[in-house]
This record gives sequence, structure tokens and C-alpha cells, in this order.
Amino acid sequence: MCCSISGCILFKKNRRPEELKIIEDRVKRLIIQGEDRGRDSYGIVSFTSDGQVTEIKKVGRPSESLSETDDHFITANTTIVINNDRAEPTTEHVSEKHPEDIQPTGTMIYVAHNGTIANDKELEETYRLKRHSRVDTAVIPPLLETFWNGSLENLQKILRDLLIGSYALAIVDRRSPETLYLACNYKPLYLEYDHTHDVLFFTSLENYLQQEHKPIWHSNPVRQMKPYSLMTISTDRTSGELTLWKSDTNIPARRRALVVCSGGLDSTVAAKVMIDQGFEVTLLHFRYRHRAERREAECVKRIANHLGCNLKIVDTDIFRDVIGHSRLIESSDDEIIRDGDGEAGAEFAYEWVPARNLIFLSIAVGIAEAQGFGTVALGNNLEEAGAYPDNEMIFIEKLNDVLPYATNYQKRVKLAMPVGNLMKHEIVKLGVEIGAPLKETWSCYEGEKTHCGTCGPCYMRRKAFKINGLNDLVKYQQAEEALNPVRRPDDR
Repeated sequence: MCCSISGCILFKKNRRPEELKIIEDRVKRLIIQGEDRGRDSYGIVSFTSDGQVTEIKKVGRPSESLSETDDHFITANTTIVINNDRAEPTTEHVSEKHPEDIQPTGTMIYVAHNGTIANDKELEETYRLKRHSRVDTAVIPPLLETFWNGSLENLQKILRDLLIGSYALAIVDRRSPETLYLACNYKPLYLEYDHTHDVLFFTSLENYLQQEHKPIWHSNPVRQMKPYSLMTISTDRTSGELTLWKSDTNIPARRRALVVCSGGLDSTVAAKVMIDQGFEVTLLHFRYRHRAERREAECVKRIANHLGCNLKIVDTDIFRDVIGHSRLIESSDDEIIRDGDGEAGAEFAYEWVPARNLIFLSIAVGIAEAQGFGTVALGNNLEEAGAYPDNEMIFIEKLNDVLPYATNYQKRVKLAMPVGNLMKHEIVKLGVEIGAPLKETWSCYEGEKTHCGTCGPCYMRRKAFKINGLNDLVKYQQAEEALNPVRRPDDR
């Protein structure tokens, strides 16, 4: 089921009644906010330090009853509260709901679950589990009561190796009611520590925490749990965290990298770095009907041959026939921006291709997922991030945050940026040091027999070699003096 879970763990005891009410009202607000993801029923289970349990379970929206209810679930001895707002799947419709059909479920081990368990019937039959509801979630408490020995490592193994499906979980064993276990694969889970009241809240969506409109000095730190992670939090402030990625997932892919390679300096050096790090590298080249398409294709074939890499080529007309609006596309009537030596074209994205890196990386990730590559790399760099937003390191970091939600269950693909923090002259220096085939690369926006020498990339390339005191082995149409003209005696 696609639901919302929420709750809190209280780190301080012996609180005043007015403070308890503030905390309880905050949890109620999270629950009411959570009906955005679940409106069929809601349940609340709270635990005290001596193992006592309070349960509130109702059919319908929490906004219709919880805000006005006299039911209280936080007392002076409360340690943990967990909640579920249920969105009932079509495949698991329960026409007449009983308390056991409403989460959180359990008798000794309680679980609030957001997601869908696909193998609940198989688990029930294989391990002869007795569950009290046909709802898929109900299989988790007896599964844990059968196999869990109470350790974080053992819980990791159960969730990773036995459960098949999607989940964000809040788990409490009433025999140790001062410890909260939180786990998620690709289902979201956000944590907020409230300094004022010494409480950690959790919920399924960040906006439920309502931090975005607060002044920064009134806000509390919010953290999203990493996808495929498990953590434990205790009222004595001890905690632990483990990964939930399956140990046998992508074993052949761990050291296989797909490198998006234009045939230029940056991506060629990036590919060589990945090879030197022990990856089996395949180059991925896009022919997207741009001016230098033929030259780049020739170069990337030589680069692949030099590096001993496989090469995949993707042909696409989408930038020319669908998106357009770029000087780099072969059908464009606009000329490449030049200002003599090319510095202007190096400092502003006149030749921007709309969403190019985003589109390229989306295709690359799809290929990686389908064909077993664990890593996708590209040649984004600090130099070009000054003019091109999709070269900025944060672009790759944010995409990495998204990828667990863009690929299928347990399919792990990560983006790497081997030269992401380097300037152009540093990339040239590194390329020479590691033996990257720089002489085979193509940097020019044009597709003539030789580099034009006056577009932005030509300017940066020539300057980068000059800074390093190196001779660039590629030929330019423009004389070398255009970049650093020789001063004549009569010059003033």
C-alpha cells in the first residue's frame, strides 16, 4: 500500500503536561498532513518505558476525527509513537475493516509500513507464519518475531534478503520500548530533531514537517534517510545505521562503468581515470546532429581503441527535430559566438543545448540499469560549471539523490564525476600524467578538418596547454599567436 507513516521518539522524561500536549499536537498535525498519502484509515500506537501500549485505530480521514478527539496517546512515560495513514490498494480492498486490518500492526513487535510487500503470501506459506489480517503488512510482525534476534545486523538481513517489495518502516519491540527502528528502500522517510522539546519526529514527506516557511533561526535540522538504509535510535541517544542494498545485487556491475564520452578532453580523461580506478569501462557516445558530429565520432572511436574500451553509439534527432534552439545543432542558422580568441565563448553558454546532460544521463542510466553497469560517469568539470549549469557538481549530486527512485527495486546505479572538481588546465595536466590519449580528442564546436582555434572550447584547450607549458598536438586553423600574440617592438 502507498501510505504515510509518522511518529516520534522522546529523549527526555518527566515533562510538564503543557509540553506533552505540544508534542502530541505536533504528532497529530503530522498524521493529518499524512492523509495526503492515505485517507482510508489511520492508526496510532504509543509505547511507554515499561512496555505498556496505547492503540488508537479508526476508519476514515484523521482530519475528520483526530483534531477534535479527546483521545490522548502521549503521557509522562511515553517513549515512542508510531502511526500509519492508510491508502487502501485496489488489490487489497477490505470492505469491513477491523482493528487488526489497520496499521500499525503487531502484538509484541509493532510495525508501521508505507509500501507494498509482494511476497507476503509466499512468506506466510514458506515459514508458516500466522498473521491476523490479509493486508500484506500484517506478515511483517510475525516474520520478525520468528527470525529477528534483536540485533541491527540481523534485522538488516531479514529486510534485505526476505522481504520483496517497497517499504518505509517504523518498528518497535515492546520488550525494548526505548528503541525505534526505521528502514526504507525507495520509499521516502524524513527526520527532524526538535531542539526545543528534545524530540525526534519522522514522517513520509518533507513538506509535512512545515519547515520551509520558518525563519532559519526557528527551523530545526531535517534529514532524509538514505534510500536502502536502516537505522536505530534509542532514548539514551545511541544510534546505528546500516545499508539495505542486497549483497548480491549488481556484483557483476560493481566495477563496470559507462562513461558518457563526447571525444573531448574532459570525458576522455574521465574515462582513463575510471580505468585506472579498476573499472571495466564502456564509452557511450551520442550523435545528436551537432556541428562537430563527424569529427567527434571519428575521435571517440580512436579513443576507445587506444583505451581498449567497448563503444556504444546512440543516434538521436531529438535536439534537432524536437527541441532545437541551439547554435550547436547542424541545422541552426546562428553562428558560433567568437570574439577573436574565443574567451567570450568560454565564459558564457552561448552554445547551450537545452537539457543536454540531463537527457544524456537519463539515457545512460537506463542503459546502465538494463545492461548491468553500476556506475555512469561523465566529464563535467569545475571550469565549464562557470558557464554551464549542468557541469556544476551539485547537478550530479542531486541526480544521485534521485536515482534510487528512477531505477527499479534493488537496481543500484550511481553517477561519478572523475574530473568534476578540476579546472581545464588541471584536466590537461592530469591527462598527461595518466597517459590519456589527448592527441586523439576533439574540442572544437565546428566540424572542419582542424580545430577553428577561436570558439570557446578551442580557447580553453589552447590556454590549458599553455598554462602547463605543453605543446598541443592537434592542429588549429588560427595561428598560435592569436592566443598569446608575440609583442613587437613598436607595440605600445
